[in-house]
Amino acid sequence: MKKRIIGATLLTVVCALLISNVVGILTFRSREMDAARNTLEELLVLMDAQSAITEPEALSQQFHAAAPDKRLTIIDTDGTVLADTGADAATLEDHNSRPEVIEAKQNGWGEAVRQSDTMGDSMFYVAKRFADGMIGRASMPLSSINSLVAGSVLGVGIASLIALVLALILARRTANRVVVPLNSVSGALQGVLDGKGTAELEVYQKDDELRPILRNIDKLMERLEGYIQSITLERDKVSLILDCMDEGLILLDENGKVLSINRAARTLFGFPEGEQVDGALLLTRSRRLRDAIGQCHQKGSAILLDVDALTENARSLRMFISPVSGRQYEGQRVGTSILISDVTELKKAEGIRAQFTANVSHELKTPLTSIKGFTDMLSSGMVADPADQKRFLTMIGVEVDRLIDLINDILKLSELESVAIEQSEEHSDALEVARETADLLSPAAQKAGITLSVEGDHATVAVPKSRLKELLLNLMSNGVKYSESGGSVSARLTCRDGQVVITVSDTGIGIPPEDQGRVFERFYRVEKGRARQNGGTGLGLAIVKHITQLYGGTVGLESQVGKGSTFTVTLPLAAD
Repeated sequence: MKKRIIGATLLTVVCALLISNVVGILTFRSREMDAARNTLEELLVLMDAQSAITEPEALSQQFHAAAPDKRLTIIDTDGTVLADTGADAATLEDHNSRPEVIEAKQNGWGEAVRQSDTMGDSMFYVAKRFADGMIGRASMPLSSINSLVAGSVLGVGIASLIALVLALILARRTANRVVVPLNSVSGALQGVLDGKGTAELEVYQKDDELRPILRNIDKLMERLEGYIQSITLERDKVSLILDCMDEGLILLDENGKVLSINRAARTLFGFPEGEQVDGALLLTRSRRLRDAIGQCHQKGSAILLDVDALTENARSLRMFISPVSGRQYEGQRVGTSILISDVTELKKAEGIRAQFTANVSHELKTPLTSIKGFTDMLSSGMVADPADQKRFLTMIGVEVDRLIDLINDILKLSELESVAIEQSEEHSDALEVARETADLLSPAAQKAGITLSVEGDHATVAVPKSRLKELLLNLMSNGVKYSESGGSVSARLTCRDGQVVITVSDTGIGIPPEDQGRVFERFYRVEKGRARQNGGTGLGLAIVKHITQLYGGTVGLESQVGKGSTFTVTLPLAAD
């Protein structure tokens, strides 16, 4: 504070001195210019008063005798220089173009400050129109005026330096007088914080300005004691809750340093109780964890991350990584919070379920293929009655195709749900895939009297072509299946905020509001009879949801009964 007071005082004094000195110097120069102008004007008036007819040579001699440091030029009405005390008049050019001469001819008097072509110096010119029409011009170099001004600058500078030294001395004395009482109050407060009580504060209460401050300090200390007790109780309560949580919680600062880690997190990561946890050690255990934290801060949103084998017992952990801004923990800024759950048993159950689905599907596919072979035998003539042959062949063929489709869909779901699925680096053009899908469905759409259309922008997404085609095929084929003749199914693609938005709309029967939340579940059908009639398995939208989630996208639905449905899928654009 003392330095700020001295600095502010000196800055104010310096600014005041600069302004006053500049104004004073400019005022002094202006006065010198006025004095020079008056002198030149008086000389010209004196020259003009000599006679009614101007005699250039005589006036030049008189002028030189009266003012040898100044210059007189006599200019004829046609601009010819008749006499000049500073140069040979015969060598001088026409002076009608000089600004001071032009002004004198028009107004009787004229003046100018400019560079002299003859003398090569900056000159101050004053011109007067004489009684007979000739122009008398008196001039003097500006250097004489500037030298006077320069001489005054030295004196002004010395005075300013003395004033600055005095200001520094006064500023230091003033700062000391201001800071001494504050230092006394600070010492008294420190005594209170050290447990010495408030007795020392009374010594300074002789100062009227400090008395109300000290009184308020006494009250403040009483309140602070209560606040500290309340905060201590709250901290103990929060610590108890965190230590009793089954989920682990880790708080990191903006540089990745561990600010807090609860008991469950220590157990999950294998850190002994009471041991200091190194944030670098924590983050180096998993590259995916480091990348997820960076991505979390880049996007500004929470990220769900599943990691395996971070500990010696190879537990599977699910982490909810969230960015934190504007929050502090024990006086330090929090950058990231990580909520950790042990999902080892859940992963095992999911693996068993996926394996069971795959095994059942595989076992079902073998006899169904055999049934398909029997239908081929029947169609070859082994059944005698043609009508029976056709009827049985048709029924078996339809059921076999439906079951095979069901098995294929189950296999697709099992593949999509597998955490060990290999992510391909393949990219695809969403608009081209949509057009190919429309061409594939075109025969069925024409047969049903449905109009198919695809429009939008080309966009490269980080999804393999086969998966994207499966997604679009399920959405667009549903539109064809559940639309009446004369209806339409349209797909539109737009790019927005680093994502491609795929909108598939149809004019079908629509989905009731109570069913819209469940249409993405496996085997769920809004109208079971109609779905079976159209050959649906109840897995198409579930496949759409899993493909979308697998590649970091979202899927949504808007629908009205009798007016149609609109499915909106967003997928991230492929990185360049």
